[in-house]
Amino acid sequence: MRETWTRFAALALAAACCVCAQDGPIQDLGSTDVVAQAPAVSQKSTSFTEITKDAWEGKPYSAAELLATLPGIQYYRQGGLGSFQTISIRGIAAKNVVICMDGVPLNDGSGGAVDLGQIDLNQIEKIEVYKDRVPARFGGAGIGGAVNFVTKSAVDRGGPKTSGRILASYGSHNFWEGSAQVQTRVTDSATFAATLSARHSDNDYEFTNRNGTNYNKDDDFTDVRKNAQYTEYSGNVKYRILHGFGGFSTFSLNASMSDAGNPGREDYQTTFAGFEGQNAQASYRMEFPEYFGWLWLELGLTGKFEKSVSHSYYPVDHIGYVSTDNLEYGTGGYKFIPELTASYYGERLDVNLRVAGGADYYTPRGNSAGWALDRYSFSLAGDGEFRFLPWFAVGTEGSLLGVSDEVHGGTMVLPTFTKTLENSAEKNLSYSARGLLKVGREDSRFGGSASFGRFYRKPDLMELYGVYPGVISNPDLKDEIAYRFEASAFAATKNRKTILRATYYHTQMENGIFWVNSASFMKPFNLDDASISGFEVEVESAPVDFMRAILRATFQDAVDQSREKAYRNNKLPGEPARSYYAELQLNLPFHFDFSWSSSYRTKIYSDRANRMEQPAVAIHKAVLGFKPFESTRLAFSVDNISDESYRNFYTPFPTPGREYKLTLTQGF
Repeated sequence: MRETWTRFAALALAAACCVCAQDGPIQDLGSTDVVAQAPAVSQKSTSFTEITKDAWEGKPYSAAELLATLPGIQYYRQGGLGSFQTISIRGIAAKNVVICMDGVPLNDGSGGAVDLGQIDLNQIEKIEVYKDRVPARFGGAGIGGAVNFVTKSAVDRGGPKTSGRILASYGSHNFWEGSAQVQTRVTDSATFAATLSARHSDNDYEFTNRNGTNYNKDDDFTDVRKNAQYTEYSGNVKYRILHGFGGFSTFSLNASMSDAGNPGREDYQTTFAGFEGQNAQASYRMEFPEYFGWLWLELGLTGKFEKSVSHSYYPVDHIGYVSTDNLEYGTGGYKFIPELTASYYGERLDVNLRVAGGADYYTPRGNSAGWALDRYSFSLAGDGEFRFLPWFAVGTEGSLLGVSDEVHGGTMVLPTFTKTLENSAEKNLSYSARGLLKVGREDSRFGGSASFGRFYRKPDLMELYGVYPGVISNPDLKDEIAYRFEASAFAATKNRKTILRATYYHTQMENGIFWVNSASFMKPFNLDDASISGFEVEVESAPVDFMRAILRATFQDAVDQSREKAYRNNKLPGEPARSYYAELQLNLPFHFDFSWSSSYRTKIYSDRANRMEQPAVAIHKAVLGFKPFESTRLAFSVDNISDESYRNFYTPFPTPGREYKLTLTQGF
């Protein structure tokens, strides 16, 4: 392994590398639109990107699809609106990507990935994407980077006393969505902001039903998805107060409720099965004034509730079970996070330190047998950067995490007997560490950096103590470990209207957790090792005022190195060898604008054995906008222009083909 890292280091150090995005002062809530505005030299890294609402409002993007427009990110989608959607970052699976809402991780104790299909972008003000690390302010623990969805802000930016916007859309498959946002200055020292949204789709798109004979086209017929509807209501409220001593208090509440049908497989659609989800997150944050001209403090208290329940009625669904019960199964969870962040910003040294606790509590919902799982945690994370010279700096970051688990009941059905969990496994202290070298002035048109680090993910509660029927627990699971090296360079033209970014990365995964299926039972093991190497390149250019072009490409070799011979040296599931993205934006006469985007990925495999191959896919999108007034915009979008039928017929939930949407946005 030492020879491998020496070889990669020698290759990468021949190229300069990316600028590490450091967290700014706590009260700096500004944003830079890297999608819709001319490229700014401050946005130099392919490893950090900040996206604002201009990138998705009126456009045919879900949260997962939007993130996948960036190099190095792939998305997985099982159907239409509200269907299960995830992303991988630089070859690292979705369960290892930390997904946050206002800085609070959404990854739950179920051992799975966060469902991005449940995130309504109408509630979001901006998205922060970290592909190289998990920042200290998110806890520092994670292997595949982090994505932070920042909800609508209550920061007073000095505009009108009351402002807001209304959005309404209608499209294919009886898709509709509506959103209303308002922000008002209650007093000279208090601001209130609120957003309410709803969205729905019947998801009754047509598809080719293979009638259970995948390789015989003679009996195929056109069918329509049934029981695939999705409805969601969401909202957030924020109240921000300026205190007499110069600090800010922010009270916020985010909540959502969803209800969806489960259509089943293409040749065996269900009529009753469905899913219900509920989420709520309340938080209080105190931003203290600057002390001594260099110290910033922030206190946070967050409480979170999440519930997800699936239901089936087998006789109605004709699945073959003799039970006449309405089966309902799921999980409800509670989370509490107190935290304190301290930041020092000096002339040559920047330091951020976060201390946090955590208490998680999960119980069953529905017909599941009684059980309860507790996890108490303490974490310490920090990062810093020291500028030796105006053009040279070094940085470091790290985290420590300790947990204590408690198990209350829980009966597992094993192949030969039943077993009740009584004790939790002993846990070791987990740590991450990363070093960084940066070259280039802050205002330079050229520069780069290199970093190397050790990262980890602790097994989730359900992976350790799975208590669902057919799930066999494994309290002996070890931390998943990754060693990551990255190097990249950036260069901008003299007028700052064109910028080139390039990144090389390599990750060595160890002790990856993989679920092994045997008959009707599942058990997790530390088997899923991997080696991932890749290269990203990105060009953004706005040569004239009315045009902007973006070109992105990813070349990647993601290889399974599991101890199981059946999988070793295979390609990792869901990871293409190459993927490309291109976008053209035009500002046209008479208040029109037009954008076209195209993405392409090479073939991928759905399984670790590499037996189920999915063909290459090209997707084209177009948006025509019209702005008759300063605060009014109409947008007509077309998704998947060249494909009238669904894609990816290997999954139980085919993805829709061509879709249309008309969106009206009215500001006030």
